[in-house]
Amino acid sequence: MMKLQNFRGSKKGVASLYAVVFATILFGVITLSFVRIILSEARQSDDDELSQSAYDSALAGVEDAKRAVNKYYQCLNGGGSADSCKNFYPFDSSCADFSKNTSNLKTALGYQAEGEIKIQETSTAVDKHGETTTDQAYTCITMSASVEDYRSTLTNDTRIRVVPLGIESNELSKVAKVEFKWFSENNSTTLTKLYGDKALKSKNETSNVPVISLTLLYTDASFKISDFNNSTAENYSTMILLPSDADDSGNSISWSAIRSAANSDTRNEPFLIKCQKGEFACGVDLQTEGHLPAGGNALLIVSMPYGETVSDFAVAMYDASGNVINFEGAQISVDSTGRANQLYRRVETRLDPADSYFPYPQFAAELDGDGDSKLLKNFWITYNCWTESGTCPNNGNLSE
Repeated sequence: MMKLQNFRGSKKGVASLYAVVFATILFGVITLSFVRIILSEARQSDDDELSQSAYDSALAGVEDAKRAVNKYYQCLNGGGSADSCKNFYPFDSSCADFSKNTSNLKTALGYQAEGEIKIQETSTAVDKHGETTTDQAYTCITMSASVEDYRSTLTNDTRIRVVPLGIESNELSKVAKVEFKWFSENNSTTLTKLYGDKALKSKNETSNVPVISLTLLYTDASFKISDFNNSTAENYSTMILLPSDADDSGNSISWSAIRSAANSDTRNEPFLIKCQKGEFACGVDLQTEGHLPAGGNALLIVSMPYGETVSDFAVAMYDASGNVINFEGAQISVDSTGRANQLYRRVETRLDPADSYFPYPQFAAELDGDGDSKLLKNFWITYNCWTESGTCPNNGNLSE
């Protein structure tokens, strides 16, 4: 009888042993899983930190590019010629010579060392071998004053951009089409509040896709500033672009329609522009073939009349065969490659050159001061103005 009791007790002991073994294995698997997650998160954190460091290195290269461009234009604006300012000429289209002292960017900034430009190099006690744990540099900078398109952003603080339509040899008559696109995928992933008709909404109503005002201004070689005082001047046209999904909206404005939008007594109705989801939601072609002055100048003034929103935009020019015509001197493309240890990041950005020979104002009038400071200004309203409710009678001289 005692033997039977011992046998039963041993069976209970084996069952307990199995339970302990399985529990140990289970806790071991859970522990290893947590360790794996911790190591994976730590590795991801290190990679993210290196990626950010490489990005910061690339941005440091962009900042150096800005310094070099400023030095170059300061030399020109100080009375220097292209030959005398060549030591500050920062534009490189290839990284082939970046490791040498002959790099234009390095020459402009006074860097003497060969190879990449070090940003930071430190060694800490955390590394038991005493090796470098942080090694940042930018390895290549390419710059060009000739770009395929002009890109910028309109915001509530910067509502106006002036785009010089400058091309090689200044032969503007070659430009058959000016393409304007706005509201990129980075601004929003949805399209809402599109206009179905030509009625302008209240300025207090924000629109996801903003209304854009485009002014095309062009002058020949004999143009004088005083010519703007001529009420019959025919060298600029302002077009209001309304984003729309209406069936009768389009994506092209003929030259005759551009001229009808000039400073005249004709009713300047907004243009409904077809919008749909894509890299840029809305786009329009200004048909200018043969009408821009061959030896003159042209500007495209882009503005956001109202609405609290942000909109990227791009402007491109094409010839009669559909080939892209590069902008010359309107913007500077900077392509910077940064490194942190063995991880690389690349940044491409655009710079607007500070040309003191062709400055332009951001505002027609600006009031500074506190208290009772007031601004008196006359506003002239055309006889053919209109609102959502119809025509408006308040033409004349208004003052405030």
